[in-house]
Amino acid sequence: MNTTWLVIWLVAVVVFAVVEIATFQLVAIWFSMGAVGSMIAFSLGAPFWVQLLVFGVVSLILLVLTRPLVKRFIKVNHVRTNVDRLIGRTAVVTQSICNLESRGAATISGITWSARSDDGSDIKAGDKVIIKEIEGSKLIVSAISFD
Repeated sequence: MNTTWLVIWLVAVVVFAVVEIATFQLVAIWFSMGAVGSMIAFSLGAPFWVQLLVFGVVSLILLVLTRPLVKRFIKVNHVRTNVDRLIGRTAVVTQSICNLESRGAATISGITWSARSDDGSDIKAGDKVIIKEIEGSKLIVSAISFD
């Protein structure tokens, strides 16, 4: 029995495992397990096309079944910055906000920011708004209603 493909699948297992260990982003572990499945298929005498099929199917099944579960348990570190302190504060619209025309600005603490409304509504210059979130360098705001 020619063991070339067994060695190739073993190398694939090791390479994917090393990539996984180096990144720890859960991007290669499924491929490593798929290569293990292909090694088993080779050992059972399966032709190369079946080995490739096993590799793809096992990798895909493990990805589909485990990725959502794993994402729930891995915490993504959100780096908070000083700008996060602006969320919930009041700003004054200095240029009318129109999401469709991609224009608008608001000022808070003497600094003018690009601004967009969170619900797509237009907001007039001079109106006060609440900062809901910050996307890049844009304030996402909501008009203050006086109901």
